[in-house]
Amino acid sequence: MENTKILLLDDREENLISLKAILNRDDIEIYATTSPNEALRMVWESDIAVALVDVQMPGMDGFEFAETLFSNPKTREILIVFVTAISKETTYAVRGLKTGAIDYLYKPLDPYITNAKVDSLIKLARSQREIRDKNKLLENYATIVLNSPDIIATVEPDTGSILSINPSVEAILGISPQSLIKTSVLDLLVDPLNSALREVLVKRSFVGGETIVVEDQFYGRLRQPVWLELRIMYKNRLLFVNLHDVEKRKAHELALIDAQAQAEKARKTKESFLANMSHEIRTPLNGIIGLGNLLAATELSEAQAELVDMLRQSSGSLLNILNDILDISKIDEGKFSIIPTSTDLRVLGKQIIDLMQFKADEKKLELRLEIGKDIPDCVTVDGMRLNQILLNLVGNALKFTGTGNVTLKMEHLAQTAAGHTIRFAVEDTGIGMSDDHLANIFSEYGQASENISHQYGGTGLGLTISQKLVRLMGSELEVNSRFQEGSQFFFTLILQDANEKSGDAKPVVSFQNLPPFEGKKVLVAEDNPINALLLKKYLKAWQLNAVIVGNGKEAVEQLREEPFDLIIMDTRMPEMDGFQAARMAREELHVKTPILSLSATVLPEEVAQALEAGMNDTLSKPFEPEKLHQKIDLLLSTLAPANVSQR
Repeated sequence: MENTKILLLDDREENLISLKAILNRDDIEIYATTSPNEALRMVWESDIAVALVDVQMPGMDGFEFAETLFSNPKTREILIVFVTAISKETTYAVRGLKTGAIDYLYKPLDPYITNAKVDSLIKLARSQREIRDKNKLLENYATIVLNSPDIIATVEPDTGSILSINPSVEAILGISPQSLIKTSVLDLLVDPLNSALREVLVKRSFVGGETIVVEDQFYGRLRQPVWLELRIMYKNRLLFVNLHDVEKRKAHELALIDAQAQAEKARKTKESFLANMSHEIRTPLNGIIGLGNLLAATELSEAQAELVDMLRQSSGSLLNILNDILDISKIDEGKFSIIPTSTDLRVLGKQIIDLMQFKADEKKLELRLEIGKDIPDCVTVDGMRLNQILLNLVGNALKFTGTGNVTLKMEHLAQTAAGHTIRFAVEDTGIGMSDDHLANIFSEYGQASENISHQYGGTGLGLTISQKLVRLMGSELEVNSRFQEGSQFFFTLILQDANEKSGDAKPVVSFQNLPPFEGKKVLVAEDNPINALLLKKYLKAWQLNAVIVGNGKEAVEQLREEPFDLIIMDTRMPEMDGFQAARMAREELHVKTPILSLSATVLPEEVAQALEAGMNDTLSKPFEPEKLHQKIDLLLSTLAPANVSQR
């Protein structure tokens, strides 16, 4: 605690020395002087609490000194004790008290009496200062409350009655503070029966002493609802409530909620559009690819085989465009995963060159593969997506190169504890791009210019999907290009050595040469006649007895009549779709026969919907006959033996 400052004023130096000796204590800081003028300077500059003043002094006596202190607000609260050797007559005592003094000490001073009186004066001075400081603090609080932009109120906790409230209530709610005294704060609420404040009052959750924060709607000007945030604190059997206007924040939150709802609606609309688009395009595309497979399995002349090959290439290009659109959508929605596997980069590079060689030959371009000697035999990377990226880049380079060459490069830059740093690049001697065109080269559905799009064709999706895939792999697809001098697209990946080398790719087998299933009975529900024809051809080639129906309703009726070893069902059909038919087969007919969903939609939501409806597996259109054969083999070998013909 801070020492108490005491002033000693006496015109005789020996008296000051005597007083100092008596008051020699650690809790006192003494200011002593023989001059009244000097004493006035001391009390003005220092925070003196107690003054021991001699009465009889030349120039200015003790009474005059005391009157001077009492007349100034800054020194009025100093506790004055007169020290005198004159008579104890009442006249002197009364005069001294009138000047502001509170007591007398008589010479010669008794040390015990002097210290006892000083002790009591120090306690009194400290109490007065504490009261003064608290009063100032209360004045400050009152100023803060009166001028606060928030509503500040004291509330009776049992009844909710308002005991005091500051003027801000008029600015925020349009109600005068005086009219609210003794009224219930619940009366100001829009919905008092369902309010958070009422719950706090009823449950008395404020008793724990912690500040409670809730939000409620109050009636404002013209009975318009206003959202307020209430900070409630319980102390001294009262509730102290701070009400802050959060109407703008609430409006912003509601706007965000509405925006989220609109975004969700747009997402579902987009999802529905993609599902419908996928179905409407994939269904005839499956027919085109399937018919190409059927034609390829017949005896063809060289010219016919060339036409069939062109048909399959064109349908494959269309399928790639469709897959790119769906992949972009899945990446944007965070539903796309990179799955690292063991990959031989040399094999991958050779497969890309072999696949794209025919395009290079058509344009009489040299297609080259350059793989650095330090490239490891096998690394861990999503080989399918890396293949997709490099195919897009090589295809793009071939499209925009008229003469010269296209080169796929894989270069080993470094090896660290993190793995092998490998740079992938595709270089061409094509038309190149200007700096203006480079800025938008990776934007969705964008190309360098409309003239280029018209002359060379394409959607501009290849580079977009490639950039997105490269970013998912933790890198960035970059480009260097000069107009009419060619382009270089490149990115760098850090890849770990794989534990085992990837197996060689299996050769493509004609659907006619796939193993038979010895006359198993299959129910096929497919509304598209071309796809139904394709399925019938495939199943017949595999010695499966197929019953073809046109919708889910007919499939359910057929299941009521006879058992099957396998059900292949399209999901989108008229009258009754595949989901409804599968659910009815499981729940009403208690059919346990394995069901393969055959859908032209590849969205994860529809796959999940198929499994939820009771289907065992899914296959998306367009499909390769070999993939369908694998699915049938899996379902018949794992599910059918124990469940054949069971209902």
